[in-house]
Amino acid sequence: MTFLNKLVNRALKDPYVSTLLKKLEMQYAIHFMGSNTTLQSLTEKEYLDLLRFADILCRSEKYEARNKAYKIISLLYVFYSDDQMFKLQAYNVLVKLGNFPSIKIVLGETEVKADEIIIDHIVKETYQAAPGSSKIFTDTQYKLFEKMKDSNHFSFSGPTSFGKSFIFESFIKYLIEKRNGADNIALLVPTRALINQVSTKLKTVVNNEKYKILTKPIVPLLYKQGETRFIFVFTPERLISYLSENNPVINYLLVDEAHKLLSDTDTRAPLFYHALMIAKRKSINLYFSSPNVPNTEVFLQLVGNSVEETLAIKENSVAQNRFFIDCIEKQALYFSEYSEEFALEYSGYASDPHINLKNAIDILGRNNPNIIYCNTKDDTILYALEYARTLPLRNNYELEQLTNLVQETMHEEYYLVDCLKKGVAYHFGGLPQRVREKIELLFQKRIIKNIFCTSTLLEGVNLPAKNIFILSNAIGLTKLSKIDFWNLAGRAGRLTEDLSGNIICLRIVNKRNRWEDPSKDLQIVKDKSVEKVSSVLMTNQGKFYTNIGRSIKNEPFTRKTVTDNEKRMLDSYGNILAYHALSKTDSILRSKFIDGNTHAKEIITYLEKLNKVPEKILSQSSTIKLLYQNKVLSSSIKPMDIPKETGYGDCLSLLNKLYDLYDWQREESGGRNPLARNRNVLEYYAVLMSSWINSQPVNLIIKRTINYFDENNKEISISNGEFVTFQKENRAHINHIVNNVISDIENVLRFKIKIYVKNYVDLLKIKYQINEEEIVVIPNWDNFLEYGTTDNIIIELQNLGFQRHIATFLKNKYLELFVLEKGVIIDFQENELKEKLQRSNFTQEYEEISNTLGWG
Repeated sequence: MTFLNKLVNRALKDPYVSTLLKKLEMQYAIHFMGSNTTLQSLTEKEYLDLLRFADILCRSEKYEARNKAYKIISLLYVFYSDDQMFKLQAYNVLVKLGNFPSIKIVLGETEVKADEIIIDHIVKETYQAAPGSSKIFTDTQYKLFEKMKDSNHFSFSGPTSFGKSFIFESFIKYLIEKRNGADNIALLVPTRALINQVSTKLKTVVNNEKYKILTKPIVPLLYKQGETRFIFVFTPERLISYLSENNPVINYLLVDEAHKLLSDTDTRAPLFYHALMIAKRKSINLYFSSPNVPNTEVFLQLVGNSVEETLAIKENSVAQNRFFIDCIEKQALYFSEYSEEFALEYSGYASDPHINLKNAIDILGRNNPNIIYCNTKDDTILYALEYARTLPLRNNYELEQLTNLVQETMHEEYYLVDCLKKGVAYHFGGLPQRVREKIELLFQKRIIKNIFCTSTLLEGVNLPAKNIFILSNAIGLTKLSKIDFWNLAGRAGRLTEDLSGNIICLRIVNKRNRWEDPSKDLQIVKDKSVEKVSSVLMTNQGKFYTNIGRSIKNEPFTRKTVTDNEKRMLDSYGNILAYHALSKTDSILRSKFIDGNTHAKEIITYLEKLNKVPEKILSQSSTIKLLYQNKVLSSSIKPMDIPKETGYGDCLSLLNKLYDLYDWQREESGGRNPLARNRNVLEYYAVLMSSWINSQPVNLIIKRTINYFDENNKEISISNGEFVTFQKENRAHINHIVNNVISDIENVLRFKIKIYVKNYVDLLKIKYQINEEEIVVIPNWDNFLEYGTTDNIIIELQNLGFQRHIATFLKNKYLELFVLEKGVIIDFQENELKEKLQRSNFTQEYEEISNTLGWG
């Protein structure tokens, strides 16, 4: 053991170091609380000793030592940021850690003259430069990147603030450079909400003209010419769709937020697994990224890859401080990293939950960017609205522009308008993409200071802040897992802007899943270690393999109390297993089913006898039971059963047909958010569907839906599952409709119903051997639902990357700049479009088109 290692080990165990750190943490916690308690400041000797210990610890290879060194610097910075000795020692520690983004924070405009540190800095900057960028890898990022370069597949994890997206962006640039632009690359993201965020960022970092960045599973003819290569940003369903057709080969697939693959409550997890197994079958190189997972090899095991190429990173790029404020029991705690928790004085207790929240944000938020996690959509809107009411109106041009956008594209009575006028916002998956993106941009610019949100942050949305207030320890009705809690809490502190962030678990109401049992609930906050994770495919928990066999044969499960979520998961894995068995796909699901179900051979024989559906269709319809697909194929359906028109009556007719053929009464009526609780809901969907696929803008769809509910005296469920008659004058009722319309377009029309429609159309084409060249062509209703139009030019423009409203705008205003041949865009005059838009008054549209085309 070297002398340095001995010093590090001594420092890690030295009680004097722990005593000093506890004193420093207490000083910070009291300062953060704005308490009247007299601060126990460090003595001059204690201050210098801490700097010396940080200098020893930062030289270690052990992540515990390096994290402790960084924690010391982050806490001292609050009190000694102007001290020259601190600047010198902090600069030294940060260079040793390779944490270059934080150096600017510490030094500011100060020039440090210390040759040894400067040389060390220059050497690391030279060797650890990220490809095609002015940015420098931290030591751990560089170590990871070098490992990835030498691997055909890889899996890594790291804290939320580690910079996983930066690693993937750098790896893409490396692949393009190393392989001389020979490969097509895809990024897999868990939800549509992330597609635009990731693709827009890639357009700013990938500057190779050979590459086009696409988000739809169709390569436009315009881009098939020449030596064009592609970077795709797909959700699992889009990847499945792409790989099912004769498209350009994907060579590398980078999987973001891979822990979603392991969820036993997220009904998208089976689809994620299915997409990856298809990619594996196509011999695509797979790279996985996830937050905080200690056993990163689990993802490679699931797809049957060797498990040596992994790295789990535990080193922090941003330090975090943990607090709990209980406004019910009136106690405040700080959770020390290196000793026991301790109580604090706090002056913000009140009897009203909204005042409690306002006090916490005002006292602790202190004009910093703050995220307030509220769990449910209703809470998120309510708390944002109540907090905004206490603030004065803001006079800001960009806020005004966003407010106008919400009024014009959604509804003038929408609650978000009230919030934005005060510089407050709320954020969840049910907001239109363009509104969500503007909120994120203004939050990054600090124009919006406080953002109230649901678990969309856990989908990978990049929204770091100085402080995160966590009002609930659950997602929906399910307690937060450790991975999810630390993924959420990890948003506290922004690399490049903060040395540390603050996690404030805040109890303001005495309700379930709102920190109601602190002794139990706070364990997740106190203990930062995350246990190994696994998938039900490996554990066979709850007689998993017996039950997916029963799902396939439409038999009762082994337990009577199977939740709707569990049923959907079992049915989906049963469908995927059926596909693997029939296509002879070698998978962990298939092999463990054969080992774990005594009737496996009999069930596979049953599948082979039952099935008449082609593999390609099975692959694309993994959420629909094989039983129904075969029933549709053997039924008396005719091509004329697919409507040729797209009016309300046509949509209702199609929906009724799907309801019966696929037995929605049995399969889609259960759970908290069923597709069709009963047949009556189809009338509402027909209103939505006919408006959407006939290219109506969202604000008109909302108005039409409001009129439909008003004229037909329809009921809505406002809260607690109670139904009330819709009232057009009631603002809460209008907001309920607005939120439902946007969510249902995205999740019902463009996802659930689209899958059924596509399956129905595909089976009809097979049954009657219809192809696109024949006179009788079945309308592509699945395309109408996906693109929100029957207009082929608007579909073509969306395939080029434009959002629906921009595609409609371009068709109406600048169609002459696009060269069409048989309805297909084969060229367009991009420079002329740019010039014309720059001279126009369409500033909003110019900005969005500029982002899409990467004009910069």
